[in-house]
Amino acid sequence: MRSRKGFRLAVICIAATATIGTRPFAQSPADVTTVEITGKVLVRDTVPFGINLGGDTYYSGAVVVKKRVEENFEGTLYRQCHFGPVQDETGATTWFGRVGSAWDEILKGGQFTILSGPAKGTTGTIRAITTRRAVDRGREQEFRYFVFDRKVAPGGANVGVLVESFHTRDGQFRPLDGYWTSKTNRIEIGDVPPGSFGCAAACLDGSHGRAHHRFATHYQRYGETNGTWRARFWTKARSGSPALTVRADRPEWGESVKVAVTPEWQKQEITLAVRNVPEPKGPNDNPHLTFVFEVSGGALLLDDVEMWREGDVNPTAFRDDCVAVLKQFGPGLIRHLQMGGNTLDNTLAPPLRAYSYSSQNTARRGPYESHSQSPFSLHQMYELCEHLGTNPWYCLPGTLGYGEMKNFLEYLGAPPDVGYGRVRAALGHPRPWTDVFQFIHVEFGNEAWNNAGPYQCGGFNGDDYWKDLIAIGKNSPYYKPNIIFHAAGQAANPWLNEGIMGRVPNADCFSVAPYIIQSLSKEEAAMLDTDDKLFRWDFAWPVWRSRNQDGAMFRNFQLAQKAGIELSIYEVNHHITHGDGPLEPRNRIVTSLGGGLTVANNMLLMLKEHHLRHQALFSLVQHSYNAQDIGPVRLWGTALNMRRGHERFRPTFLACATANRVLGGDLVETRHSGADPKFSATGVFSRKGVETLTDIPIIWSYAFVNAQRRGVILINLDTAKPQRVALAFAGAVANNTARRWLLAADSIAANNEFENPAPQVVIHEDTIADFASGKTLTLPPHSMTALAWQSQP
Repeated sequence: MRSRKGFRLAVICIAATATIGTRPFAQSPADVTTVEITGKVLVRDTVPFGINLGGDTYYSGAVVVKKRVEENFEGTLYRQCHFGPVQDETGATTWFGRVGSAWDEILKGGQFTILSGPAKGTTGTIRAITTRRAVDRGREQEFRYFVFDRKVAPGGANVGVLVESFHTRDGQFRPLDGYWTSKTNRIEIGDVPPGSFGCAAACLDGSHGRAHHRFATHYQRYGETNGTWRARFWTKARSGSPALTVRADRPEWGESVKVAVTPEWQKQEITLAVRNVPEPKGPNDNPHLTFVFEVSGGALLLDDVEMWREGDVNPTAFRDDCVAVLKQFGPGLIRHLQMGGNTLDNTLAPPLRAYSYSSQNTARRGPYESHSQSPFSLHQMYELCEHLGTNPWYCLPGTLGYGEMKNFLEYLGAPPDVGYGRVRAALGHPRPWTDVFQFIHVEFGNEAWNNAGPYQCGGFNGDDYWKDLIAIGKNSPYYKPNIIFHAAGQAANPWLNEGIMGRVPNADCFSVAPYIIQSLSKEEAAMLDTDDKLFRWDFAWPVWRSRNQDGAMFRNFQLAQKAGIELSIYEVNHHITHGDGPLEPRNRIVTSLGGGLTVANNMLLMLKEHHLRHQALFSLVQHSYNAQDIGPVRLWGTALNMRRGHERFRPTFLACATANRVLGGDLVETRHSGADPKFSATGVFSRKGVETLTDIPIIWSYAFVNAQRRGVILINLDTAKPQRVALAFAGAVANNTARRWLLAADSIAANNEFENPAPQVVIHEDTIADFASGKTLTLPPHSMTALAWQSQP
C-alpha cells in the first residue's frame, strides 16, 4: 500500500498530465467516460447539505457552547400527547403508559387540550386517571383513562389529547449519588437571588463534614481546558458559618479559590487558572476537567451558576471551535431536534432562565431525576445561523399548544414592539427573523410516528393537529412564504406516510429520515467477507431504494408528487444497529471513506431523482451508539474532534463538505457516454433476501449552475481502479482555471478514528490550469471530486 504522501503525489501527476481537448466526445478513447453538462434544469434553487447539531454532553465528545456550566436548579414542565381506542364524553383512553405510574401523580389536576375530532380545542382539568375497557382488534381490553372535569363531544378512536402539568416549584437537581453531589445536599424553594428566574436554589450542606457539588466541562481531547476560566454565581449562608472553595477536581490541574459567603445573597465572580490538564495518551485516555464547589462549617444556598473558558471571540453562544467547523462544512441549514415536554416560552429562553422538561413515560416527578435541559435556546441557534449565513431548523416542541403557534409567528416576524416581537427584541434581536433568513424551517417535535422509548408521547401526527397548527401559522399577519412547515413520517413506511400527507395538506414539505442499512446478520457478514463485496453492497443499497419501484424512497416520492408536496430530509446517515452480525464490519462501513461516499452519493441521488433540496446529515457530534447485543456502533456523529489544531472528521462529514463546495443554484442534467462502466452487488436489499443487482453506474455526476458559477461533482465508486472522465459543456471558462476538491485515500476502508495517529482521509484542494470543455481527468478509485469555475459572460 502506498503512503498517503505518495498518493498525493500520484494525484498531482495525474492532474498535470491530463489530456485536454475540445473535439466531440464521440472520439474519446474507449476507457474514457464523457460527462456532458447540459442546460436542462432538473431541480431549481438547490441548497447545500445541512447538518444536525446534536447535544452537548461531555460524554459524547461534544464541546458546542461556550458556557460549559449553566445551572439554575429550577423545576420541570411535563407535557405529553396521547391517543387511544376511544375518546368519549367523560374522558379519553390512551395506548400508552400504565395506571399507577409516576405520570398519574404528575398529571392529576393538570390540564388537557383535545387536539382532534369534534371536541378539538376543548380544554379543562384532568380530574383523575383510572382505567376504561375498550375494544382493540376485536378484543375487549383495559386501558389507562384520563377523566375530564367536564363533558365533551365524543370523538371515537385515536383522538389526540395534549396533557400537561407544570411542577416548577419542585426544583431540579441531579440524583444525590455522592460523587457528582453530596448526599447531604438538597433543593430549597422560595429563597433566590434578587432578580433571579424562578424559585429554587441548591443547598450545599456541609454542617456535618465537607459537602460538594461537581460541575462537568469537557474532555481535553475535544476542547482545550487549560487557560483562564471564569465563574459567575450567587451564594448565601443558610446555616452555620459556611466556607466555600471552588477548585479543579484534581488539585494539580489548577488553582483553588476561597469565596466569602455572607448572610445575604451575593453575586460572586471569580477566575481560576487551569494549567496542567494533560493531553490524552491514547485513544481511550480522556482527561476530564470538572470543577468542585466544596463547603464546610455550615450550609449555603447556590444559584445561577455559569462557567466558561476565556478566549472565544465570536458573537454567538457557541464556541469558536464549533463555529469554525460549521463554516468548514458550509451548511445550507442547521437542525436541532427536540421532542415533547417543552413549551414555546421555555424553548426561546436562554438556559439560565429556562425550566427542565419531560415527555418520557419513564420519567418520575421530583427534583432529583435529571429531566431534560436544552444546552442552547432556539433564539441562540438562530443567532448562530445568522452569523454563519445559513438557515435554521430548530424543532418546536412536539407538545405545542395552539396559542403558542400564534406567539411563535409573532416572535419570527412581528415588529419589536408587538406581541412576541417584544420577546425577540428583549433577547437582543429587534429585526424580524423573517427578514434575515432565506428559509426558516418549522417542524413539530421529532419522530411523532415513533412509539419507541423516549419518542413515545412526544408528539401527535393524527387528525387535525399539525394541519391546525400550520393554518394558525399561515394565517398570521406575520407569516411569510420563507417559513417552511414540515410534516414528517417514517422513511421506510410509505403506507404510514400516505396517511400523514393526507392529514396535513397545508404543509410545505414532508420530511423523512432515509437511513442507510438498518441491519446486518451473521450470514450477511460471512457473505460480504471482503472490502470489495462489502462496499459494493453499501454503495448499491440506497440506489436500490431510490430507483427500484419497490424502494421506499421511490414510493415516497411518488406519494409526495401525488399529494403536491416537496420531500425533505430531517436526518440521514447509516443506521447499521440491528441484526445479529458482528460489530467490526458495521464500523468498517460507517467510519470509512467508502461509507462517506455512500452517504453523500445517496443525498445527491435523492436531490436529483426526488427533488430533495432540504437535507440534514445526522449529526455533528456523538462518537458512538451502544446498540443492544452488538456494542458501540460508531454512529452518528461526524465531527470526531472540533478542537482547533486537532480537528478530525469522519469521511461522511468530509464527503458532504466536499459536495457543499459546489452545491447551490440549479441542478442541471448530465449525460454519460463512452465507457460508462457498471458494477454489480450482492446482498440483502429488501425482504426478498439475497439478490444480485447489476448495471449500477460506477461514475456518478451532479452539475450545478448558479449565475456565472458552474460546478460538477464526480464520484467514482470503483472499489479498486481509477476512472478517466472527460467533461463537455457549453461556454468558455474565465481565466481557464477551475478549483478542485478531492476526497480520496489509498484504502476504501481508510478512516480518521482515534486509533490512527493522524487522519487518513482529508480533502485535497488545488487549482486546475488550462481548464475548458474537453478536459480529461482521472478519478482515483473510491473517490469524490468537486470542481467549480466561472463561466465567461
